Amino acid sequence: MNYPHRPCFSAVVGALVLIAVAAILIAVMLARGSLSSNHQPAAKVRPTATATNLASSPVSKIVTNAMKSPAKVFGVLPNWPSFEKRPFPAAYESPRFQWTLADGKDTNVIRELAHNHLEYDRMVEENPRIFRRELVYLKETPAAVFEQAKLTGKPVEQLTLPGVDGQELQFQIVKSEGSGSSRQGMFSGHLAGNVDSLVTLAFQDGREAFTVLSPKQNIFVVGEPREDGQVIVKAIDPNTYGVGPTEAADTIQTGATKK
Repeated sequence: MNYPHRPCFSAVVGALVLIAVAAILIAVMLARGSLSSNHQPAAKVRPTATATNLASSPVSKIVTNAMKSPAKVFGVLPNWPSFEKRPFPAAYESPRFQWTLADGKDTNVIRELAHNHLEYDRMVEENPRIFRRELVYLKETPAAVFEQAKLTGKPVEQLTLPGVDGQELQFQIVKSEGSGSSRQGMFSGHLAGNVDSLVTLAFQDGREAFTVLSPKQNIFVVGEPREDGQVIVKAIDPNTYGVGPTEAADTIQTGATKK
């Protein structure tokens, strides 16, 4: 997918703001256990999003709201009695991931993906601002990769992230934050071979969340944890994503099933 305008990523300030915004977003999602859901391929995005305006776009506003007002913690809601940890079979797979085919924007599918009614309502409300939503099972988590690297003594310079519809995204790590533990971490960088892109990733044990933004390749993807070893991958509309109730990032609490 070709983006018609080369992004102005030389606007260093905008890039740094976007990295910070995305990092905070995924950290918030991991801290809250899980957020969204399920599958399909990425459609063309309107070419009005540029690197410069992405930094101040609706993608960042939901995180800005989260920074301005502390999370309203009402206690973790219990899962629906019918909640299943693995609701859909894998349709196709790679050595690292398994993709499901259920249409994650369909309300019946959302009902299977959501832990409870608040999560269901949030995903339904989010539907107009995303192109696709799909559930992906992880055969290898970042925690496992870093644990293996810890044993071998070799640094991890790249990670593979799942995109929509079977796509795999090679994440070149540029910066890491944290204690160096193999159980958790936060990283930023870009897609391999494309310095005009931004990628952030946070993980804790079997859960991970990430953001991939590449106007040049027309890739705008957000990954959110569902259960350990599962990610809900979304192809988002960067022109509208984040527009909606400002409380969305603050009030969603889910009853993530513990192993």
